[in-house]
Amino acid sequence: MKLSSRTNLGIVALLFLAFTALSVAELHGLQSKTSEAVALQAEKSAVIYKKAVSQLTSLSGQAEEIILSTLLESAIAQPYISTAAIIDANGNEVAKKGAATNSILPSWYSLIDSNPNFDKQVSLGNSENKLVLTSNKQKSASDFIAVLIKNIATFLVLVVLASILVVFVNRQIKRPVDDTVKKLNEIGSHNFTSPELTTSSEEFSPLAEAANSLATTLASKFDELKRQSELFKKEASKDSLTMLANRGAFERHMRALLNENATSQEKELIIVRLAQLGNINTKLGMVPGDSYVKAIANILVEETKNNNNIRFVFRLSGGDFALISEAMESATRELILTNIATQCANVSPLRDGTKATYMGITRFVGSMTMQQIMESVDSALIAAMKTQNGWQLASEISRVHSNTQWRERLNYIVSQQYADIMIQPVMSIDQNIPAYYETSGRFKDKDTNDVIPMGQLIPASERLDLIPQVDKLVTTIVLKKLEVTSQQVAVNLSIASIANAEFRDWLVKEISKRKTLSTRLYFEIEDAALIQQREAAESLCRQLIHLGCKITIERFGDNFASLSGLRAIQPQFVKLSGRLTQGIHTNKDNQLFVSSLVSIAKSLNIKIIAEMVENEAESVALNKLGVDHQQGYYFAKPALWNVY
Repeated sequence: MKLSSRTNLGIVALLFLAFTALSVAELHGLQSKTSEAVALQAEKSAVIYKKAVSQLTSLSGQAEEIILSTLLESAIAQPYISTAAIIDANGNEVAKKGAATNSILPSWYSLIDSNPNFDKQVSLGNSENKLVLTSNKQKSASDFIAVLIKNIATFLVLVVLASILVVFVNRQIKRPVDDTVKKLNEIGSHNFTSPELTTSSEEFSPLAEAANSLATTLASKFDELKRQSELFKKEASKDSLTMLANRGAFERHMRALLNENATSQEKELIIVRLAQLGNINTKLGMVPGDSYVKAIANILVEETKNNNNIRFVFRLSGGDFALISEAMESATRELILTNIATQCANVSPLRDGTKATYMGITRFVGSMTMQQIMESVDSALIAAMKTQNGWQLASEISRVHSNTQWRERLNYIVSQQYADIMIQPVMSIDQNIPAYYETSGRFKDKDTNDVIPMGQLIPASERLDLIPQVDKLVTTIVLKKLEVTSQQVAVNLSIASIANAEFRDWLVKEISKRKTLSTRLYFEIEDAALIQQREAAESLCRQLIHLGCKITIERFGDNFASLSGLRAIQPQFVKLSGRLTQGIHTNKDNQLFVSSLVSIAKSLNIKIIAEMVENEAESVALNKLGVDHQQGYYFAKPALWNVY
């Protein structure tokens, strides 16, 4: 109920009480006034009788009768007297007269005035007779009704005036409150530039000052967060190891080249794949592998400086780099590729005679799609593995043959219904034990029996729409292993699988069959899924949570638009983007940004995970920022999950 309505009700109640009390008081006043008038009339009649008798020399019976009759007539002529009677010494009526009346006493009046009529007796001189006058209740009732009508009219007028006054006062009181609410709503809409609140009432000054102070403080913090966000976006476009532009920057750049306003001028895309990187990491360790990657990056950057044709260099994934150049003559291109291949071989720490790099090249124009270009260059890369020089131009091979090869490789993987499952712990820092283990599949090529790099397998699976099949295979194997272990594990679900209705139905049915396992099962979902496939992602997450599973939203911080999805799903964990956590102990901007993201997540009662934690300094810095779950090489590398 509105405050004004409550105030009006209170005032009406008070006025009603006052009206009732006044009416009761006036009723008592009317009763007293009537009693006094009757008594006064009785005394007056006695005096008149005495005077009339004294003027007679002798009082005959007839004369006395005339005097008494006149006396009674005179008494009942008064409106407040109903009857007048003469009684003798024994109380017997000698004479009596009643006032003529046509009105009936209202029944309700009898309820509020239940007292009998007032009687007044007076002696008539030396006579033994007495005069008895009785009050008239009908007169009292009519007088009271008149008073009641007056009081009701006064009551209604006062109610109307009070309501008008309340409305006016409430408007005056609400004005600064409404202004404050408007200000707070504008703050909620990130509008901190509206005029400062002012109020003419001293009582509301603290409220206005608090709202103005809040706007100023939040404006400062929001500006800082925006600055950090813009800085992070720039940093997020860089590869943290080589400081080259990363895959995200590459895709944005390609979309710009392929938009509808792009020119028809031909360009070339060169993908450089480090063939020895996997062996270097396995045999020599991650540090020599990282040094090798940085050396290759320096070679490619120098090549762009020394050659006007090459415009941009990107690191796409672990061992894949992309170069975008103008269309080149065959001789010029061969000279550049030879130079790159030679330098890459020279910096390789392995000297086992294997190729250091493979390079695929394709030409493209603005009218082509990204998928067409990537299929073409991927075909060239596969063909390059069989050439003597280690590179291949896409226009000289059959793209269909390449897609057929990839489909055969992927169908073989799915048909085998087997994959090595790797696990890496997500550590609870407070308890120093794994909260759960993240799983991932590792697949081997049917011809070489070598592990297929995920940087190659995932794009090919997406291109051929086989990702849901791969996710089904990994999930099935994890479920089987989970039956013979007490560990808690997480399965990664790709955006393509979440978008696939058949996969979603299959997953829910499989979990429903194994409800005893669901409490130990996590599903990790990219926060981009909450934007690209929001309805499907939210529906699937709610179903999985209902079955007892837990949800982790990974790469949190890459996409701020996913915050509304967090509120809808309420996952158990969010995993901060690795771009934020690497080197955080020396990066004040990222520390502030992570602190903001941690506050957002914890306000929703969601636990925080930091991934890609590689040393103690990063772990300590993250722990100080409130990140109580961490994952990375500092704790453990991915290892084969051997449970049967």
